[in-house]
Amino acid sequence: MQSTTNSTRTFQTSSTQPKQPPRRQFKLPRVKPKLPKITGKKSVWPWLLVIVLIAVSLFLFQQYREAKDKLQHQSGASQQAAGVISRVRKLVVLPANEKPTVATVQDASKLRSQTFFANARNGDKVLIYANEKEAILYRPSTNQIVTIAPASTGVAPNQ
Repeated sequence: MQSTTNSTRTFQTSSTQPKQPPRRQFKLPRVKPKLPKITGKKSVWPWLLVIVLIAVSLFLFQQYREAKDKLQHQSGASQQAAGVISRVRKLVVLPANEKPTVATVQDASKLRSQTFFANARNGDKVLIYANEKEAILYRPSTNQIVTIAPASTGVAPNQ
């Protein structure tokens, strides 16, 4: 029998340091932050959060409704102004290139000093065309034009 030796063998050598026992790791206990409790064993904070969210929701809903009402009022006023303009257009030729400002006479007695409003009554409509410098006093109750006069806006013309 022949014996063969293998010179490529590798041997593991043991370390010269003695093995130390594994270190013990201590776990620190978890500390939960304590929120103040007003009464009993249950916390009040979730209920306070719910109440605040409800209050904010109600406030925002109220703001939404007020904005919606304003928008409806403005659209109603613009529709009313369009109706007045169309009725006046049947009585007199109006400038086509300009949309007038429509106002309502609330207290005619305060306006009597001005010649334009000498025959005005409460509820009359005033159509003011700023570019054309024309004002029209219209009485919706009788469907009549009371006065047409040149309008001065109080602004100096650009030259």
